[in-house]
Formats: sequence, structure tokens, C-alpha cells
Amino acid sequence: MKVRSVVVAHRAQMNPQLGGAVDALGIFDNMIQPMFPIPMQHMSIILTIEEIIKPTLFEVRLNGPEGDLITKGEFQPMVDPFGVGKKILDLDKFLIPTRGKYTIEVFEKLPDNKYKFMSEHTLFIADYPPQRPFTQDEINKILADDTVIRVIKTEFQPVGLEEKIKIQHSLDPNVPVEDGYITIPENNKLKVGEVELDLLGLRRHLDWMFGRPIPKAEDMKQPETSTEEPKAN
Repeated sequence: MKVRSVVVAHRAQMNPQLGGAVDALGIFDNMIQPMFPIPMQHMSIILTIEEIIKPTLFEVRLNGPEGDLITKGEFQPMVDPFGVGKKILDLDKFLIPTRGKYTIEVFEKLPDNKYKFMSEHTLFIADYPPQRPFTQDEINKILADDTVIRVIKTEFQPVGLEEKIKIQHSLDPNVPVEDGYITIPENNKLKVGEVELDLLGLRRHLDWMFGRPIPKAEDMKQPETSTEEPKAN
């Protein structure tokens, strides 16, 4: 037996009309986010195992970037006449605590309650947006154009904290900071009570907005979420 494939999606289900087919929404390999931890309301893992010749129980273990066990579970897939079994593992309210590579290990459960390792696979890689390179000419061009984004004001509520944090991020560091807002510290570390937040990803995320056309008022309307979309001036 061997694992043919591991696919991660936001949601997946077996197709009711076509046997063996899977309907998946939002398949992904990489997750780019400005901040961690990130809560996911739902995540589906689609496992396909081939060369199954008898009813077999399997165990999967999901591991974090440091090899830490996040969760595990057993399953027995339905097997088609060709020895191929598929299983959709649904995870609700799954928390992605930090950036890094998340993996899944697959084991065959033996009759004596021991486990035989089969294979390990990358589920996805979670990381910050890539750093944007700036040239001085590009900075000067953006700052000279009042129709594009040069200052960004945003607020967000980190997971686990009750208060919202208001950030002002400017391409020109000499722009005055509006009352109630703070700038991203030079070392990207912000202490809120006993919690230290890493704002490097947020800085990179906001940097990519500089130079874009200023959105119209109707484009600024967004549904309420735990992390609000940036507003630009």
C-alpha cells in the first residue's frame, strides 16, 4: 500500500453523482498571511491510498513546523474495485499558530495495535508575504503622486486579545501619526500586555499597497471580520 496523494482545501465532499470523485473548494499548497496565529473555520484534507487489498485501518498525525503534534485520528476508507481508497478528513476551527511547514504522517494500524509508518507529506507552508524591494526612484515617484496610496490606516484584533490595535503605516516616515494610531516599531515587535506580536508580516503586507490607486469610498466597504482590511489615504 502507498499514499498516492494528499490534497488540502477549504472544503471538500464526495461527489454524489460520480463515484470516487471529490468536489473541492479552495485547494491550496501555500498560505500567505500578514499575521499568525490564523483561525480557519474549516479545512479538508483529501487522502488517496492505493494498492489496498483488504479492509485496513489507518492513522494520520498532523504536525506543526517544529514537529509538534497538532492532532491525530483513525479512519478506514471505502475502497473501490481497483484497490484505491479515498478519505476526506474535516477539521473545524483549526488554528494555524505560526509560520512554517505543516506536515501529515500516515500510518497503517496493525492487528496488534501497533502502527507501521507509511509516508510523510507536506500539507502546506504558511508564511508572511514576500518583502517588497523599493528603489529610491520608486519611492520618490509614489510620494509625488497624490492619486496613489502613500499612507495606510488599518485596525485589527489579534487572536486571543480583546482590544483592537490601530496602525498607521506611511511610505514617508515623517508623516504625522493620527491620534489613536501607532506605527509599526522598527524591530516589528509590539508588546500588548504580556503578549508580544510580530508585525513583520503586516509590514510586508502593507508595503505592497503603496503606489496603488486610492480606492473609491464604495470599494472600501468590507464585511466585519476579526482582521479588517486596510484603509488607505
